[in-house]
Amino acid sequence: MSVGLTIIQVLASICSVAMILSSVPAMYRIHKLQDVGEVALFPLVGLWINCHVLVLYGLATADYFPLFATYLFGDIMSVLYIGVYFRWTKQRSYAMKAIGVSFSVVVLTAAYTTLGMTGVTGQSSDQIGLVTGYMMAVGSVLLYISPFETIKTVLKTRSGASIPFGMCLAGSTSNILWMVNGLLTSDIFIFLLGAVCAALGLVQVVLYLVYRPGRVQAGADTGVEQGLPEKKFVLPMTASPKADTATSSVFIAVQTP
Repeated sequence: MSVGLTIIQVLASICSVAMILSSVPAMYRIHKLQDVGEVALFPLVGLWINCHVLVLYGLATADYFPLFATYLFGDIMSVLYIGVYFRWTKQRSYAMKAIGVSFSVVVLTAAYTTLGMTGVTGQSSDQIGLVTGYMMAVGSVLLYISPFETIKTVLKTRSGASIPFGMCLAGSTSNILWMVNGLLTSDIFIFLLGAVCAALGLVQVVLYLVYRPGRVQAGADTGVEQGLPEKKFVLPMTASPKADTATSSVFIAVQTP
């Protein structure tokens, strides 16, 4: 293995760990405020499935570092994130359904990989690697399309608070590095997924910056509509550039790394 490839793999692993840890500030606020605010569950279960199938792919292809080791850490952290979210969410029914479906995917993919590697399915190592590669493709894309669940809310509220900005930024950077790694190692799965996921992540980074939380326009006035039984009044008010949402019990912005 060349020195250049080793450096790329180490950098990709570091950026992936940064992406995985980017949700820690939001989880801390959720636990402290005992409310999930605008943090969405889907990116968290998407992270869990993504890390899990990458672990399985690393295991099936004997890529123990950086792939297996990096995403095993992510697998563990994502379970902790989901635990914190479930502890304080008020939408327990929705959370149980989402987590239940994700758990089923995790169990089924792990069962297939285990049975395949022990010879029960009668497949060769290359065939198992191919199937787990397809599973990895689906799981990886799921992570980066999962925040699109909140785009309707972002456009409606004109706030990107519900987009996991740190996760998307670090993820885009790591995927660019994984793309280079896939090119150098002739791994078509890693190369294509790196390209697709980097693009999806960058789209969300741009959307967050356009509708970044606390964004105000200088000299612009905003109107607050107050509905009454028979009449509607529009009260003019000037947005303050010092608005601080950090102490809100229902507003949690995912911080940058």
